[in-house]
Amino acid sequence: MTKLQAVAGLVALSILIAFLAVACGSNPNEHIQSNEFFRPGADGDSEPSSAADDADQSGQEQGGSAAQTQEAEGADQQSTSADQADQADQQDASQEQAAADEQAEQDDEDSSPAQDAGPIETSDDIVRRYTNPSYGYSFELICSPFCDPNSNGIDRVSFLSETGRALIGVDVVQDDGTDSETLLRSSLSLPDGVEFDAIVETTTVTGEAAERYDWDEDRRATGGFQVRWHALLVRVEDVAIVLRAGAVLEDYEGVASALDRALTTFILPLELTARPGRYDRFDFVIGYDPADVSQEFGQPTSNPPSAEAGIFVLQSTTALKAVLTWQVLGEAFYDGDTAIQQSLRDSLGIENVSGLREWSLVDGQPARTGETETQFGEGLMKIQSFAWYCRDGGREFALHVLDPDDPESVALPLIESFRCSAEGDASEADGDEQ
Repeated sequence: MTKLQAVAGLVALSILIAFLAVACGSNPNEHIQSNEFFRPGADGDSEPSSAADDADQSGQEQGGSAAQTQEAEGADQQSTSADQADQADQQDASQEQAAADEQAEQDDEDSSPAQDAGPIETSDDIVRRYTNPSYGYSFELICSPFCDPNSNGIDRVSFLSETGRALIGVDVVQDDGTDSETLLRSSLSLPDGVEFDAIVETTTVTGEAAERYDWDEDRRATGGFQVRWHALLVRVEDVAIVLRAGAVLEDYEGVASALDRALTTFILPLELTARPGRYDRFDFVIGYDPADVSQEFGQPTSNPPSAEAGIFVLQSTTALKAVLTWQVLGEAFYDGDTAIQQSLRDSLGIENVSGLREWSLVDGQPARTGETETQFGEGLMKIQSFAWYCRDGGREFALHVLDPDDPESVALPLIESFRCSAEGDASEADGDEQ
């Protein structure tokens, strides 16, 4: 963990890295937009090539010469115009064909990349717009210093600069109805001693009311840095979204424009369909504690997560808590014990599973379970695994829950909340309301 991450109060990811050594590779985000914004050349559009100019001039001269010849022949040789008219018609046809050929060549040049215009001039910075796949909000990141626009986060995303001394991130939390300052402090875990230099009412690009907070946070006494922070708080429906941007004070001036760019380009969708504590992006549902850090990975990790395959990860404030994997599979090929063993190996790098046996139903589907232990520090971490098959969507699911004492008790709320289909879960919720 970098010192800036400690300042920001981010959750330590060392345990997640240890357990997800296989799954935590490159995971491209499918919602990165506009890889580059090109700046036009200083002289504007390139001038037409000399060959095109010569062709245009030649066509004009041929047209003028042909017209003069036709007028002279019409005035002096009307009595013998039959043969000459045929000749004039041939000239006209030849000239029309030449003009058509020239126009076709010009069209080809216009539609193809300019070869004589030289290289395209680009801006000094590359701008990418990150869009959160669950909530749909977006903002711009400038490279450099923020050259990695990929994040596996769901309710919480963060982007470190190349130096690790500047950070941009977003937290989506449940709106508990408290005043905005208390809500901001709670969502960012700010120490009580932090005082805001300014609180300004503003709006987002899309017009939602927002508040901007500016402050410095000094943790040099505990081995940290003095960091300058800005935050944008937007309260929408029953959630609050906090966009934070900051840098070590010594580096602040060099990255200030990039930090401000994220704040001033923040865009919200017309409607927020996701909520903290509920994961249902790929037409299945699992509930979780909103206090946990939720992330998603592709399977394999070189791909983004999809309805066909993916990994959903939960991490508490201290350790990895749960890993849910899914993949499309023909029902004839499904075997619960194999699903547990393969998923445990591929996602957590653990081979040994014992006590494989039947488990009660998961959303009406029969399930299997098994246990294993792994060395963690000076003690042991217990893991209980579950697997089941959903005919809705034809997918195999495997859930691995980690706890030093009782992983089954941790797993029960997750299992009870699981639904094979988001549509079915919505129907059940409607029935409960009635």
